[in-house]
Amino acid sequence: MNIDNQLIVIHTPKNNKYLAVVDLKKEFTTNEGKFKFSQIKNIPSQVKTSTGINFKIYKPSYKEFVLLMKRGPQIIYPKDVAQIVLESNIHNSSKILEIGSGSGALTLYLYTLLKNTGKLYSLDSSKKNQRRADKTISRYISTLSEESNDINFLNEELVNFNYKLLNEDIDSIITDVPEPWEFFKNNKIKNSIYWVSYLPSMTQIMRMNNILMDNQFQDIEIKEVILRDWVVDEKIVRPSNKLVSHTGFLITARYIEY
Repeated sequence: MNIDNQLIVIHTPKNNKYLAVVDLKKEFTTNEGKFKFSQIKNIPSQVKTSTGINFKIYKPSYKEFVLLMKRGPQIIYPKDVAQIVLESNIHNSSKILEIGSGSGALTLYLYTLLKNTGKLYSLDSSKKNQRRADKTISRYISTLSEESNDINFLNEELVNFNYKLLNEDIDSIITDVPEPWEFFKNNKIKNSIYWVSYLPSMTQIMRMNNILMDNQFQDIEIKEVILRDWVVDEKIVRPSNKLVSHTGFLITARYIEY
């Protein structure tokens, strides 16, 4: 098994996790000890550090990858990604327009759902963001298969974007930008579609709510996803001290062409 350049998680006994890329010529160092990447013979496996401690080595899950990866813009957290996918009514042959590529966390999950059977467009005004997102996606995909990603990155300001040029009957539009209402300055939705916007403040939500109503969207809902872990051991069951509460609001809606 060729493990050079493979993406891995390094899990220590103190429950610390690190995301790393295998380089057989180098070593990995933590406060709990160090080891040479050449000690890894298979993935998954365990390696013994210079201090005699066993580290677990394995391929990352999506959740581990996006929470541990280097990032530029703030990511959409996995708990919100799950709700966005549900509200967007996405299936493997969906045609999706994502507005705001960011660091690529949401883009990556949308791609893993669609693979090459659906269609994914990702619009962002920043080429730097899109290069980062493309690199992020390609790196994670390489842990799953040898295929390359098939994402259509569109580099343009939202206010100047012409929706008609896609020449597609898009099923879902998902936005992660501060002013998603700019889409409607030059565009009008005429086909049945699901809309989801991820926004940090209620002021933005209120404005987006008005825009969606003005554009004859129905079933408008506003929500936030709060996640609380629980601790279960032999003596006690209790809520964890770690509470992932407000990360952002979701406003969801549907346009139906009657």
